[in-house]
Amino acid sequence: MEKVFNSVIVVGDSTNNTLSIIRSLGEANIEQTLILKCDKDICFVAESKYLKNSPIYHIAVIEDCMPILEQMKKDTGKKKYLICSFDEAAVFIDENESILAPFFYTPTRGKQIGELFNKDKQCKLANECGLVVPKSQNFHRTENLDDLVLNYPILLKPLNSVKGEKSDIHICHNKIEMEKALLTESHCSDFILQEFIDKEYEINCLGMRTEKGVFLAGGIQKYRHYPPIVGACSYGLLKPMSELDIDVSSIECLLVQTNYYGPFSVEFLHKYNKNYFMEVNFRNDGLAYAATASGANLHALYINPDMVIDKKQIHKVYVMNYSIDFLYVKNGTLSLWIWIRDLLRTRCFININFKDLSPTICYYRNKIGSKFMAFKKHR
Repeated sequence: MEKVFNSVIVVGDSTNNTLSIIRSLGEANIEQTLILKCDKDICFVAESKYLKNSPIYHIAVIEDCMPILEQMKKDTGKKKYLICSFDEAAVFIDENESILAPFFYTPTRGKQIGELFNKDKQCKLANECGLVVPKSQNFHRTENLDDLVLNYPILLKPLNSVKGEKSDIHICHNKIEMEKALLTESHCSDFILQEFIDKEYEINCLGMRTEKGVFLAGGIQKYRHYPPIVGACSYGLLKPMSELDIDVSSIECLLVQTNYYGPFSVEFLHKYNKNYFMEVNFRNDGLAYAATASGANLHALYINPDMVIDKKQIHKVYVMNYSIDFLYVKNGTLSLWIWIRDLLRTRCFININFKDLSPTICYYRNKIGSKFMAFKKHR
């Protein structure tokens, strides 16, 4: 692919979410700058070969990215695209849209997503756009559980992703389980309660919105999660949109209504031929590289909207995070031979990329070194 003349500023954390952007842009030879927020680069994002000749800035708190962006404003040679890989960054950039939009291609081009980071607001808009949404209600942890309007079982999850963690997500079958979940140590106070859909499987649709419109590469049908049910996808299959019964026009409506541009993902629960909308992520998804592996480099499309991606060339790709998926073998719930079969047919690994091995090599070198030092210390 020929080099395009636009460039990208990635505001990321030390996760595979960020690496998926770096690798997709790198494969398309797109110039990039990384602003990396972390105390320690545990995923060794900065070691990617695609960042070898790129500026990398390390920050401790998200507010520290503003002086860097202020300095970049002075580069009038080209207008840079801002892409975020985690919720905190997405919210921060959204709050500063009016300051940044004159100098960068920002996620809402000077407007704001605002309340749509709130899952309840998302669900209401999704319903207006024609998507099927589970019944829900907002809930503060101090409220009386006897006043709930939903019947058990209930899915309890943070109202705003920035103010909660994966560990705050619980399936509660009765009042006792709800009370126990709310007593779990957490910094989250506001939740959304949803009718629990006993799903057949989850689908995570990967897409990109550019000035040319909304492009959906496909959806990952999640076969395994870890921890089970509420955890991250550990094994799944990306299928082209043509093989999924997803209401694409309603997703397009949703994205247009939000004013958002850039990488996004939309999560559904599938049951009885219905796809129940769960949420939309206004940032890069941790599974986003699967689209690149399937033949649709969404990040390259964002920077060069005139690029043509042939939907007929998008193919199925198995996706795995071998580290967490192997825990099913260790706890005895999955046969080693089945796991090896699944491993061998996987062509997109979340935590390793054979075109860009340095982050993984550095990770295991550090892990082995730490264990060796701990062993030496206790001898």
